Amino acid sequence: MSVLRCRICNHGEAISLGEIPDCGEFAGQQVSTAIKGGELWKCQDCGSMFRYPTLSPAEYLALYEKASSEVWEGSESLRKDFATINKCLDSHVGGSILDIGCYAGGFLAGISDKFKKYGVEPSGLASKSATFKGINILGRTLADLECKSDFDVVVSIDVIEHVLDIEAFLVDALARVNKSGILIISTGNPDCFYWKRIFKAKFWYCSYPEHLTFPSYKYFSEFARRHGLSPPEQIRFKYMELKFMERFSKFIRYATFSFSPAIYQVLRIMRGITDRSTSISSGAPVSPIGVFSDHQVIIFKNQ
Repeated sequence: MSVLRCRICNHGEAISLGEIPDCGEFAGQQVSTAIKGGELWKCQDCGSMFRYPTLSPAEYLALYEKASSEVWEGSESLRKDFATINKCLDSHVGGSILDIGCYAGGFLAGISDKFKKYGVEPSGLASKSATFKGINILGRTLADLECKSDFDVVVSIDVIEHVLDIEAFLVDALARVNKSGILIISTGNPDCFYWKRIFKAKFWYCSYPEHLTFPSYKYFSEFARRHGLSPPEQIRFKYMELKFMERFSKFIRYATFSFSPAIYQVLRIMRGITDRSTSISSGAPVSPIGVFSDHQVIIFKNQ
């Protein structure tokens, strides 16, 4: 089995969990040439996962600048990450909050007005939508912010999985948190049993070509130790709220398709199913979002 040094912790050896399918779209936009999927790698030390090989940071930024302002909008009432973070902020006194990769401002628009709301966002169209919602856009990336900028709360929701160098990203994000502030990260959880043991490179979350990096709680804990912080809090959750039977039905259909698309199509024909819903999982005709406890919120306290 191939071995590669972990791109996340920079010292552990990683093993391949299989090939990720190529994809003909990026951030909801069709691309002229399919983006190579590469392979999914898992670090034997920190337990993180990552895609390799990848495009360059400049190539990714150019793709994000063309992103739609609607592809990641909607279903806010069903999203468990927004609800989980809002609960964490309920007891906060307020102040300034920065959303790194705020997109069209869906999260910030839904939080209390006790916070003064700021964001950074590479998509021009999404930035305009966020500004319309009353959010102060400070630039495309953290690099555009003034060196002395600091905030009471910094959040990064569904962003870190898009970042190639998360060590540098976290250091830069923490630098924007004031002395008594908090940094909240929401992203996929590579410790999810179904991801690391069952589906591996076929898991839905790593099928998006913009998803590159999947840090584990062990990595986040080691990062906190190296930077003199207390161990971060971790909250695991399913991305969306689904009823049990809907979740169970999606699991059976997704598992069947993942292990044998041919058998799945035969079963569909036998049941007389001819429609095809929008896919987010390498051609799978069923979305497994909300089926697995495959997400995590990580909370760093700068105290």
